[in-house]
Amino acid sequence: MSRHLRACLPDSSERTSAFHLRITGAQRSDYWLHLLVEAETTLSRLDAFLREFWLECCGHMSAFTTETARYEKPYDDQAPAYGPDRQSMDVPIRAVDDEAFTYEYDFGSTTTLDVAVVDTGDWSLADLESRRADALETDTDGIGLLARNDPPEIDCGTCGESATKVCQTCLWQYGPDAWLCEPCATDHEADCERPNYLPKVNSPRTGVCGYRG
Repeated sequence: MSRHLRACLPDSSERTSAFHLRITGAQRSDYWLHLLVEAETTLSRLDAFLREFWLECCGHMSAFTTETARYEKPYDDQAPAYGPDRQSMDVPIRAVDDEAFTYEYDFGSTTTLDVAVVDTGDWSLADLESRRADALETDTDGIGLLARNDPPEIDCGTCGESATKVCQTCLWQYGPDAWLCEPCATDHEADCERPNYLPKVNSPRTGVCGYRG
């Protein structure tokens, strides 16, 4: 996919105005996004995009981590990030030196993403939208979605058919067997003392905390 998308992007000069990022689930690499991010877009804006598009459930804390720094959101609008290697997310992505780094959402039931710079170039999101309106979903704040994974298949832990939901009460004890299709979820009601279902969604956070997509 990375090679295909690079071939679809216009040839670029040496100037860097945008980054092509590949973002994958650290534990579930079958969940992935390819984004085009303008160089001046802040990590804070990328954080907001990932929350809105893929992760947000309960307003948890988050951070980007490189080899030399950890970028966090301030606890409030006035408070800076604390610690010798900790910085605010309010920096443009061009200021991040590493070509690969991580993102964490929720420091309890953590969802970790691997972020990689696939390529850089002199690309305009607006121009790409006008040229290939079917290939780029643009965002008004400097982030465009180039591609994403198809929803991975998850089997019902009881009958093997396609699952539609997970019993969060049973997930930590039974693992994949807690995923259920609709008929088996109905039968599950009689066996589980406190059935609590979350829908299957196309996100590496599926089945975690209160995430419903």
